Amino acid sequence: MESLFAFLLRASAGIMLFYMVYWLFLRNDTFYRANRWFLLMALVSSVIIPLFPLHYQVLVEPEKNTTIIQALSDTFKNIQPVQPEVAETAGSFDWQNILLTIYITGAFIFLIRLLAQTIALIRLMLQQKISSLDGLRVVENEKYGLPFSFFNIVFINPKFHTQANLPEILAHEKVHIRGFHWFDLLFTELLTVIFWFNPFIWLFEHAIKQNHEYLADRGVLAQGHSVARYQALLINQLMGMQIIGITNNLNFALNTNRFKMMTKMKTPRVLGIKFAWALPAIALLLFAFAEPEYKKKPLEPMNQVTDVQKGEKEFVIQGKVVREDNGKPLPGASVIIKGTMIGTVTDVDGKFTVTDPNPEVDNNTGSLSSELVVSYVGFESFVMKVAASGKAIENGSFACKLKEGVIVIDLPDYKDVPPPPPPPIVKNVEVGDDEEIFIVVEDLPKYPGGIYDLAKYVAETQEKLAKGKNWKGMVKVGFTVDETGKIIDIKVIDKGHKFTIDDKKYTEVLLKDLEAEKAAVAIVAGMKNWTPGKQRGKPVPVNYILPVEFK
Repeated sequence: MESLFAFLLRASAGIMLFYMVYWLFLRNDTFYRANRWFLLMALVSSVIIPLFPLHYQVLVEPEKNTTIIQALSDTFKNIQPVQPEVAETAGSFDWQNILLTIYITGAFIFLIRLLAQTIALIRLMLQQKISSLDGLRVVENEKYGLPFSFFNIVFINPKFHTQANLPEILAHEKVHIRGFHWFDLLFTELLTVIFWFNPFIWLFEHAIKQNHEYLADRGVLAQGHSVARYQALLINQLMGMQIIGITNNLNFALNTNRFKMMTKMKTPRVLGIKFAWALPAIALLLFAFAEPEYKKKPLEPMNQVTDVQKGEKEFVIQGKVVREDNGKPLPGASVIIKGTMIGTVTDVDGKFTVTDPNPEVDNNTGSLSSELVVSYVGFESFVMKVAASGKAIENGSFACKLKEGVIVIDLPDYKDVPPPPPPPIVKNVEVGDDEEIFIVVEDLPKYPGGIYDLAKYVAETQEKLAKGKNWKGMVKVGFTVDETGKIIDIKVIDKGHKFTIDDKKYTEVLLKDLEAEKAAVAIVAGMKNWTPGKQRGKPVPVNYILPVEFK
């Protein structure tokens, strides 16, 4: 939803900027054909540039802090989810839903308008006989007084036009048809359905239709028709009304300026350089909508060896990473030799192979050993020491079982000034011809707007739900952010806390009768969808606990 609004606003800004260029520099020149292409390309550029923004690279310092995962998975798993009807109470009709409803309603109305106009003309074509006149397909009708063209068909009313006026009328409409002006109108009408709220799209439509009439007028006069006679014909149509938005009407933009443009001297070609004003407009839009791509500098771990010298022996370690609860493999888990940047990731079966170029060597037995750090988003990191001999090795490989973890959300005071968002973590970074450092690519789920927006939402919703209540105490609500970013498996974690209401203490025996737990669950259920957590680019579910404290 937010991406839709961002696109509409960016495209609307482009439409406004290009129209200002046309209005300031081009509208009074006789470059009618060039103006037509400028107007069309301006609309196309306004839509395309926000959809495909430029990207530029930003080199940023790496973060040194890792995520804190607390070992609460057993408690989390043994609690039953709340009933669906509790979660449904948290739905809220926020401002984004209101704006989306208004936008869709407006777009639907203008789409129905466009379809109704088109269907009316098609029905008229089916009801009336289409004849051929002066090389054009003509429909004679009594419904519309003004002549106009629709695609390659001309509609005229014989009651309002004499045979003497037909040559000028047909010459005028022939320019529209041969110039495929219907395409411009159809394209613009479709854009008005999408950007109906933007007044500049309507100004664009008027400018395109007006330029069509300039082209048609010049085409008629170029065929040798009298200027005075042609202008008199237009004046006779002055009281007519525009028929339909997707048609070219003879009397559109009929004013003194249109008459002046018929006899105006051609603008010198050298002034065509004014079209170059489109270049700064395009450059401004490209610059304004460009998006950064963050690239991290090589990590320098604290209190770790950064330069690993190759020893006399190498230790090739093979293994498999699985879940502790069900034994299923964890593909994409990061396996790093502790104290180095040497590592790998597990394959689809959870298997890996990593080589330690500088293992520990037992001076007495000559056995090799290394320490491995295994990590995966949503699981507790695992540190294990493996050796060339011992119980950890079976046929040259070992199994590492990761325990599912739960992240406890520590909400800050949302009124504080939030820090800048951290840059994303990049994948492997080459630092030499043959050397490649390994960086753990783990991204925790992100709430829209960040932790401060989440804190603000929780505080405001909590205040709203607790209004008029005397709740005091804390409810810990567990939930999972799934692979799509949705909130699922909502559970009340802490059943052993005490609540104080009107200075009376209630234990968990009476806690089931309180509405505070339902309010805390409603707060969690009402959160927006998160950006899902990722393990080396693959979305994964992550467990959270949100303490909701009523004061």
